[in-house]
Amino acid sequence: MNASLLLPPNEETKANSTKSENERKKIALGKGYSLMDWIRFSKETIDLAGNKGILRPITLNELSKHNMEDDCWMAIFGKVYNVTPYMKYHPGGVDELMKGAGKNATDLFVQVHQWVNIQSMLEKCLLGPLDTSQKVFNSPKLEPKSKLNLEVKKNLLEIPVLDSYQSNQSCNIVLYTKCKNLSTDCLIIDKSKDPDHSNFLILFLYIPSGIYKYYLEIPAAVKENYDVKFSKEGKIEIVLSKLEQIHWWQMCPKLKFSAEKIEESNAGINFRECILKSRDFITHDTSFYRFELPSTSKMHVPIGYHVFLRFQTSKELTKPYTVVNESLLEEKNQNENEICFLIKHYDQGEFTSKLKKLPVGSKIEISNYNGSFNCDILLNCSNLYLICAGSGFTPMARILTKSLRMANIEMIKLIFFNKTEKDIIYKAELEKTSQDFPKLEVINILSDEKSDWKGKRGQINNELMGELIEKCSKNPLFCICGPNKFAEKAKELICKNGHKKEEIFVF
Repeated sequence: MNASLLLPPNEETKANSTKSENERKKIALGKGYSLMDWIRFSKETIDLAGNKGILRPITLNELSKHNMEDDCWMAIFGKVYNVTPYMKYHPGGVDELMKGAGKNATDLFVQVHQWVNIQSMLEKCLLGPLDTSQKVFNSPKLEPKSKLNLEVKKNLLEIPVLDSYQSNQSCNIVLYTKCKNLSTDCLIIDKSKDPDHSNFLILFLYIPSGIYKYYLEIPAAVKENYDVKFSKEGKIEIVLSKLEQIHWWQMCPKLKFSAEKIEESNAGINFRECILKSRDFITHDTSFYRFELPSTSKMHVPIGYHVFLRFQTSKELTKPYTVVNESLLEEKNQNENEICFLIKHYDQGEFTSKLKKLPVGSKIEISNYNGSFNCDILLNCSNLYLICAGSGFTPMARILTKSLRMANIEMIKLIFFNKTEKDIIYKAELEKTSQDFPKLEVINILSDEKSDWKGKRGQINNELMGELIEKCSKNPLFCICGPNKFAEKAKELICKNGHKKEEIFVF
């Protein structure tokens, strides 16, 4: 085969000295198009790839569309390059190079000259990693190409800048978000599960302008305990400690990475394997679960947010659960390597039946977090109402813990609906807390209690809500969680009692 891809001129090999099927065919290059001219040109030109230096995954479908001489992309060893600027410098000529246009040209490259350092030669032409997860990408809903390209360019410009620097001991990754006073829950760190890319680090950045995903190639081994620093000006610094104290300049002066802005609906699709560390019964049908995240992961889940738990079986089982603190009323930051839940078991529930039987030490997959609750709304609240039914208490637990210690919140009323007294989660703890914090009032309402219950009875109705909610509350906030019909009814009755929809948040 007379194919020749990206071969430096005057390269002496065995293939040159013998006539064979693999003999390379050279053509006379024009003046100013030698190998040294290409090296000089690539060093002097900043954006040969045409992507402003921002890498992103390229699908096979997108790759196939760039198969013309004046618009030529190709994939080699899992990376996609824009080889259009290299056309006139190729010693085998344009026709030979075009054999790999719009394709995965790895096999063709290996057959002819696998000794060539492709990464060095086409470093400035790199577009990003080849994404082979979607072999076919034909959707009738796809927008016109011109509009789609504009959106991609706009997204690239929005992506926060990532930079890196290093010493013999460490490599520092810096994200410039331009967002002041970021909290630790804005960043998720994971190591790639793909065995072919086990040296890749994955970052998810959650900031007001959107959710951003970064793939970083780490050229050598690092310790698993990453150190993360947040500045008030919006700079995030991740410190990777090297196992071998050497400089990576020869391998990688700057870390290579790709970046993309992702849709909020896709934010939870990233899963990692977690180990069940303990399971403790809280009530007859509700347990407290504690899972350990991988040592290579860091994830702080914001208050009121949920994650998905997933079993990988013949039938995929996935269910969302709100994250709770390790202790109900102890206000401390979530352990970055642990994640906890209050989970109600249902006899007929396929997921919880399997979860209840899961042995301690077993693995389950847990996703990135999702949600929309913003704790800042608590800063403008004076009277807080937490209205929940059954396991709907779970998002209220962390809100309660935080609000108890907020001076601006003068009154907290937890209105807790259950069927029977034994169903009440943390009943004794909540009663003690209300004694310790006079501004907290806990009101338990039972709908199916047969004993001599002295508290309130019934289901949610206008009479109860009219009695429990003050019509002239000062800066009120109503948080609601429970079954859909319960939440809709609660919202309706709150508005009926003279309050605005803007004062209500439904989980």
